[in-house]
Amino acid sequence: MIFLVLWVLAVGCALIHIGARRLWRHPLERAIVFLLYQLTVSLGLAGLLVFIGHALRPAETAARIGWPTAPNFQFELGAVGMGMAIASALSLFVRYRHYWLGVALGPSVFMALAGINHLREGFEGNLAPYNVGIVAPDLLIPAGLAWLLHRVFKLAPKGSE
Repeated sequence: MIFLVLWVLAVGCALIHIGARRLWRHPLERAIVFLLYQLTVSLGLAGLLVFIGHALRPAETAARIGWPTAPNFQFELGAVGMGMAIASALSLFVRYRHYWLGVALGPSVFMALAGINHLREGFEGNLAPYNVGIVAPDLLIPAGLAWLLHRVFKLAPKGSE
């Protein structure tokens, strides 16, 4: 549920930012603002929480997912989350759409496939809160990032890199 809250928070913060900066009539700038909030809040903070849960609290996290505890595997999953968090935070400083594409691509594939796996496990009877409760954001965040990246690339002036 917390990852869905982060997604909603990112949308809300982007709306406030766009309203305060009066960017409603600037589609490229508007898409970039939404994208950066999704990268930093949805993806970045989610990565940090994945690190904390899997690397620092593996037994509790595994139990909430309905998985057996596997501290070494979970530490590696946490390390992936930390990488997501760092790369996402750098999106605020590296203002380059191809960097943003790279930051979003790997974690989006991971999240979408993890969401499908959690959904499959749910149909097989694993109704643990961290298993079925993560499906919506695991699919929503990558879909949102894909749409926003599409908009940024489509709206960018021809020849701009």
